[in-house]
Amino acid sequence: NVVVVNYNGLLWPETVRNAFEKFVSEGGGVVFVHAANNPFQGWKAYNQMIGLGWRNNKFDKRLTIDDATGKQIITPRGEGPGAGHGPQHAFMIKVRQPDHPIMKGLPPTWRHGRDELYHGQRGPAANMTVLSTAFSAKDKRGTQAHEPITWWIPFGKGRCVTTVMGHHGKRQKDHPSLHCVGFQTVLQRSVQWAARRKVTIPVPKNFPSSEVSIQAPKPR
Repeated sequence: NVVVVNYNGLLWPETVRNAFEKFVSEGGGVVFVHAANNPFQGWKAYNQMIGLGWRNNKFDKRLTIDDATGKQIITPRGEGPGAGHGPQHAFMIKVRQPDHPIMKGLPPTWRHGRDELYHGQRGPAANMTVLSTAFSAKDKRGTQAHEPITWWIPFGKGRCVTTVMGHHGKRQKDHPSLHCVGFQTVLQRSVQWAARRKVTIPVPKNFPSSEVSIQAPKPR
């Protein structure tokens, strides 16, 4: 019922691309995690599914959120920054759609574990419902804008959820983003919702607050 994508590599064969498009358009769910919005710049349907990707500012539009009103701000192609991020750091997540099943019951703001805060993502940015954002601060080489963190887009009859949380580098010995209880909860709920299931996964009692990021116990 749902495909979880955390892939950033060579273009899939045409038969796989066609099968993937057919699966989603006919009602399948897909959840894109972090760098899964990096590849396949020339694949039109994939760009439509992710809405925003790791592209330069000449590729397409940029989308940010007005913090006061919650309205989407579109920056045209060629204006403003392209995709990037500053140094890894813990940052605040702000829920923008508190009644959405993925976000329902989460604190209005909560601190995510050390991660890459993507900014300046580019794409069609069409039919996007932004579920959460984070402020990309200048002192972290950011954009001084509220950047989308988790969002969803319909593709045919399917549901496409993207979260740009979840970085883990090859040489990292710890897992602050992946072991963040907030990230794990959002990912699990996103999969359940994208699969057209009722979201039954509860908000854990140890969910992060606005003061502290909570790390899940390390697997034994």
